[in-house]
Amino acid sequence: MDRETKKFWRQQRRQMLQRDRRMRGGWHQGSPITITLIGLMVVGWLIELILPSALLEIAILPGGRWLSILVATVLPSGLLGLLFSGLFVWIVGPAVESVAKPVIYLLIFFGGGIVGGLVTNFMGSNASAGYAAFGLAGAYVYLMSRINQRGAMQWALLLLVMNAVFSGFQPSLLVGEASAFVAGLAVAAATEVGSR
Repeated sequence: MDRETKKFWRQQRRQMLQRDRRMRGGWHQGSPITITLIGLMVVGWLIELILPSALLEIAILPGGRWLSILVATVLPSGLLGLLFSGLFVWIVGPAVESVAKPVIYLLIFFGGGIVGGLVTNFMGSNASAGYAAFGLAGAYVYLMSRINQRGAMQWALLLLVMNAVFSGFQPSLLVGEASAFVAGLAVAAATEVGSR
């Protein structure tokens, strides 16, 4: 391992220990926005389960197309989508939340979800909560790039390959995920998330 990589992992360990100290007061105190977003995704999944046509009904209302894209940021499109998106938000979200202002964190999450949803909708597919998680991934890669650019690139490539495989190489999903990722990265860069 080169010196930069060792430095990166030492800093990651230090941040994890700091987060652990903050969370000792209760599991919810360290990342309240992240936990709330995961809770919204669970509620979204329950709505999908109980009222599967709810998103279509929202879309036919005046201005409903935009509202349905916003609502879709917390609809995980099934139990498997909830597990993957929720776990991903649980892993990446606290790192971004710990260095971003709450408004910026929400802008990254919902902005990534909306951009990914718009692109996917334009290509003829449905939006989902996975895109919002990709917005957080973009912000996380931006944070990593401030510490170790090579490590950030490797992480981004691994993420791309994993999701290409999991999505079944569906072009609309891949483009939506990539768009959400770039949106999250752009918001993080524009607001200089993590700079002290």
